[in-house]
Amino acid sequence: MNYRIEYIEEVFFQLSKIPKNIRNAIMRAIDERLTTDPFRFKPLGHNLKRFYRMRVGDYRVIYRIRNKEVEVLIVKIDSRGEIYD
Repeated sequence: MNYRIEYIEEVFFQLSKIPKNIRNAIMRAIDERLTTDPFRFKPLGHNLKRFYRMRVGDYRVIYRIRNKEVEVLIVKIDSRGEIYD
């Protein structure tokens, strides 16, 4: 089963601040990894329960899985030091 990828609007602004070569690697990782098995990455805890984290180099992709809609909602993409602020 393939999951559809959706983005909140703010993610596009976050992506625009990332260098193009890294942005391309992040988008490729989202397309290749999250569409097929989004559960394989680390679930988050505390105030980010129900969210997951995928690591792409020094960047993190925070997302939520919507099983009923068979989709992955990307909510934030940022560097490791800034992602949880």
